[in-house]
Amino acid sequence: MALATYTIANSIEWAKKFAFARGMVLGNSLEPALTSAYLITQTILSPPFEWWWNNEELVFTCNPTPNSATSSVISISAGIVTVTATNTFAVGNLLMPSLIAGGSIALNGQIIEVLTATGSSFTAKINLPDSTDTTGTFTNLTTQDYTIPTPEFSHIEHASVLDLDANGNPLKWYELTIKNLLSLETSKARPEFISPHTEDGAGNTTFRVSAAPSKPFPVSVHIQKVAPLYTSINQVWAVPDFMMNVYNWGFLALMWQFADDPRAAYANNQFKASLLGRSEGLTEEQKNIFLNAWEDLQMGFMAKMQQGIAARSQ
Repeated sequence: MALATYTIANSIEWAKKFAFARGMVLGNSLEPALTSAYLITQTILSPPFEWWWNNEELVFTCNPTPNSATSSVISISAGIVTVTATNTFAVGNLLMPSLIAGGSIALNGQIIEVLTATGSSFTAKINLPDSTDTTGTFTNLTTQDYTIPTPEFSHIEHASVLDLDANGNPLKWYELTIKNLLSLETSKARPEFISPHTEDGAGNTTFRVSAAPSKPFPVSVHIQKVAPLYTSINQVWAVPDFMMNVYNWGFLALMWQFADDPRAAYANNQFKASLLGRSEGLTEEQKNIFLNAWEDLQMGFMAKMQQGIAARSQ
């Protein structure tokens, strides 16, 4: 049985009964209903909230040996170097070129950052004149970065690394500390930290660990998925039906605000209470952060609405 079957259109029809059949889908933009539904979904799926029905497990194995690639064609045009080479590089990798054959490209020893990458070529920005060459070796300067297809990645919930003995046998799982950003690290050991590093625009996220791994440690990353963008009121809510009381109260609160209905405050309180009632494991600080952020959003919504009312009365 599907967890979610209730559509945004269902919520609109329900809310209209409490708003004197006021229109909530105006013109081809489907507003304000569509963006309101997205705001409610985004609020439910964003930190500090974490849900068992909205997660995904990602795994990778650290490689303590820097990977490298040998080129067949190297060309520089308009400040972009394009390298034809079988490779496993990812966007954001730092490479050190060496052994450039013909000498027409002064890449030797210059650090470049991968701009785009496929399995057969990669590009990088470079401040050098246009030229071409053939053979060159490009070596990754770090073993800290690992790229995984994650089109729905929102944020890391928790992550673990498996320690290994001298023979590569598993010993014990250790929890990794999540950071927003991590710097490059020379020393090698069992990683203690992890962070999202880059996203290539094609749904692939590169994660960085620190310290640089000294062994092929397996890593498990538990993520929360991002709220999907709504483009139609016929889409199903990206929240399970058993949380209908949460998103319908939030949706009604925004619709009542749009209608300048004084009952909006009541619906808003019901939304906050039902959402916090469903959540588990939040600290008082996390609850306060959510409440303050949501109230700021509501105040901004109300200010814009009042500006619109004032403009229409002139």
